[in-house]
Amino acid sequence: MKRLAILAALLGLGVAACSDGPSAGGSGHTRVYLTDSPFPYGSISRVDIHIARIEASAARDTSNLASSWVTIATPDRVFNLLDFQGGAATLVGEADLPADKYSAVRLVINTDRSSITRSDGSQAPVHWPVAGELALYAFVEEPLDVPNSGAQIVIDFDVGRTFMADGNGAFYFLPWIRAVTEAATGKIQGTVTATSIEGDVLPMANVAVSVYYGASQNLYPSSQPLGSGRTDAQGHYAIAYVRPGIYQVIAEEPANIRLRATASPVTVSVGATTHVDLALVYDATGPGGGGPDTSGVDSTGTPTGPVASVTVTPASQTISVGDSAGAMATTLNANGQQLAGRTVTWTVSDPSVLSVTQAAYNWILLRGAKSGTVTLTATSEGKSGTATFTVR
Repeated sequence: MKRLAILAALLGLGVAACSDGPSAGGSGHTRVYLTDSPFPYGSISRVDIHIARIEASAARDTSNLASSWVTIATPDRVFNLLDFQGGAATLVGEADLPADKYSAVRLVINTDRSSITRSDGSQAPVHWPVAGELALYAFVEEPLDVPNSGAQIVIDFDVGRTFMADGNGAFYFLPWIRAVTEAATGKIQGTVTATSIEGDVLPMANVAVSVYYGASQNLYPSSQPLGSGRTDAQGHYAIAYVRPGIYQVIAEEPANIRLRATASPVTVSVGATTHVDLALVYDATGPGGGGPDTSGVDSTGTPTGPVASVTVTPASQTISVGDSAGAMATTLNANGQQLAGRTVTWTVSDPSVLSVTQAAYNWILLRGAKSGTVTLTATSEGKSGTATFTVR
């Protein structure tokens, strides 16, 4: 998970505490920090994002309030998100932020000056929704309280889900961003291991670890995770900025998603670190149990045939008014194999609740307009898939 951390007045994440106190007019000195955890693609060496500015608003509905935004930082420079792993942080900028409860946060990036670089030094194409400046609205679960004495605000930018591989060496851009008050969150960390044929318990590196809402025992959740990260060479992982509650933690080996482990229920408390160790086991009942299906492909091994079904990811999502959200459609043939290059059209059951800001290829960028629940439908070759979006 890649994180942009805005910490107002009191600095966390291992940075020395600092407070300038309330300034005249009721404001707290705000510093903006950038931090993150391991990017999920081992073949990527850099994820450079040009950040123009970061802003906040006390109004939840910012659709018609152009003057409601308060600028927190204007770094106007490129950051390699892979530089900030394992809780490391870097200063992005600082300003005096008026004391208030902030219900909306947006991050303005410049797509023309942002890029992804592969390990071999080549550039990976990115399907950006627009050229130039793009405003991304964070999911604010609860209003962010910034008193005169300052507060700590964290923007959680999950790059692992924001940049989704298209199967042809490029990436779709589907923003996954949330904002929380650092002081109101906890942390989950632990070690992932597996037992070798010889019976030795070994730490597992580069394993994906995800945190889901609720206490489900399902090894293959249909919902999107709250956060995600990866283990280091010693098998350690840490997922920070988790709001108090009950969660499920799932670990999976990317090279074989049937090698998995889960822990549930996991309780997270404010200011506390919850230790969750996971031991991978082989799930013979998981997807692909019969081995790879080689039917329905052409001579090059590329899946062919008409579209038999369409799935939309995520299947359900809750956002706030003014938040950005993304979705992607997957087109499948009769054998359940993914088909590339198929035309997808999108419809929203009530555009006054959820508006389309950009749509291209098989993905879509949306923004919450007002409270309500809608159905998002993706259609390709007469077959459709749906997702439910709730805007609050």
